[in-house]
Order: sequence, then C-alpha cells, then structure tokens
Amino acid sequence: MFAPFFSIVIPTYNRATFIASTLYSVLNQTFTAYEVLVVDDGSTDDTAAVVAQFTDPRIQYLPKNNGERGAARNYGFALAKGDYVLFLDSDDLLHPEHLATLHEKIQGLSQPNFIATKYDFDRDGQRRPSDLASIPAGPLGFETFITGNALACNVCVRRKNDKLYLFEEDRRYAAVEDWLFLLQNTQHGEAVQLVDAVTLTMNDHDQRSMRADNQGLIRRLDLAAGWMQRHLALTPDQQRRLLGRVYYLCAIHAYADGYRAQAWRFARRAAPGLSRKAAVILLLRVLAGPQLISLLKR
Repeated sequence: MFAPFFSIVIPTYNRATFIASTLYSVLNQTFTAYEVLVVDDGSTDDTAAVVAQFTDPRIQYLPKNNGERGAARNYGFALAKGDYVLFLDSDDLLHPEHLATLHEKIQGLSQPNFIATKYDFDRDGQRRPSDLASIPAGPLGFETFITGNALACNVCVRRKNDKLYLFEEDRRYAAVEDWLFLLQNTQHGEAVQLVDAVTLTMNDHDQRSMRADNQGLIRRLDLAAGWMQRHLALTPDQQRRLLGRVYYLCAIHAYADGYRAQAWRFARRAAPGLSRKAAVILLLRVLAGPQLISLLKR
C-alpha cells in the first residue's frame, strides 16, 4: 500500500488558468513519495475539468462549498495521510528538487514540526528574490513573525503534532490567515526551520489576493489586529511592534490606491511600533504622495 511521506494540499478557487502549471511542477518532483490533495473551494470556472486531465493516481480532487483558504487548507489537512503536510497555492510552482530538499533536511533535523525553504517571485517572466533571500538558515520564531510574514504560506508541517493550531477559518481574515497561523504556532517557543535553498516560485500576477483588492486587504488587516490581541500572548513591547507592522501594511496598501488621507491615518498609528527611521520614511512617503516620489526617481 502506498504510504506518502508528503501530503501536498493545494486549495484553489477559480484558478483554471494557473493550476495545470502548478500540478505539472508537483509531478516533476525528483522525490516521489507524495500525494496531492486539490481542494476546490467552490470554483465556478473550469478548474474541475483541468484537474481531471491529470490521471496520476497520487492526485485527489476534493470539491467543497466555498469557505475561503483557511477552511480549504484545514479540510485538506484532515484528509492527509503523509508524515508532513505541505501547503501550496494553486498559482505557484515547485522547483524539481523542492520535496527532496525538504526530505533531506527533515531527516537531518530529526523531524521538526515546521520547515520551509526560500522562494522567489515571477512577475511577467522577470524573477526577483523574496524578503527571505538575506535571512540565514535556521529557526524562525515568534519574534521573526512579529515583524511580518516573509514566509507567506510556504510552510511544511509535521502532521502528528498535538499542539498544532490550524488555520483561522473566518473568511473575514482571508489573505492574512497564514500570518495568523505562524504567529499562533510560534508564540510558545516553537520555530519554523528555514532551509537556505530557493525551491519555489510564487507567481506575482495581478489576481493575487495581495494585489487584487487593497481596500479589502486593509479591512482584513485592521480586523486581524484585534484577532492578534485576543489570541496571542503579547508583552506590551511585542504588541506595539506587531501593531506597528499591521498598520504599516495598511498604510502602504492605502497609499498604493492613492488614498493619502487613509494612508496618513494608518501611518500615524503605525509609527509608535516602527523604528524611528522606518516611521520617518513612511510618514514622508505618504506626505509626498506617489506623483512626487515618481518625479524624484527620474
């Protein structure tokens, strides 16, 4: 009987134009002891037909009513049989050595509860590094995630972990549930073991949740600030810095939409939790506005 080491959970919603490339990248892995759980979160496009073209018995297609990504990931996790569960978005690509790299490091680290490799971005064929590029290999703990979530949802989780917190399923936190997941799971001393190898590429297209709806993301981040204070054990200093990061992101997304008054309000809320330099740069950027910044860059 086939016993997978990895269960690759791929939540998807209306990604028919992307998911075939994602699945091909999975099937191209040099390490082959895995299963794939495609959790279709109520797609209304041709996702089902695209996935049906793949006949590899390791791929399971699991349709469900729409509940957003947190619920879809938890649904896949509950059905997973592998020793480790890997979460992969349905528009991203694994490099051929991704699973082999993880497997080797998992053995060398005596089966950590959380492990991740680095990734880069592809924007219209142009590759650029992620914020992880300069971070050395080793454990990423709670203090790391207070300053933001450079991992996104690129994380591999040991399935038999009694202390594991699953993803927040309330759709009001969609697009930030991966940050909440990492904060909640590292707040009591746990860490994500970072491997110094780029083995995944994120597709930085305009339909990504972090790009498609700035105002929606701002609302979710603002709500997430309350969630963090209710669910996390924070010292006053940690709370100040964490809220500084949340409101910094709100300010940046408001600025991207051209809402300078909104961006200014969030920038002022962010400032107490930022370094003096970061606060000054943010406030000056919002005051100057995108047009002046563009002129200065010429």
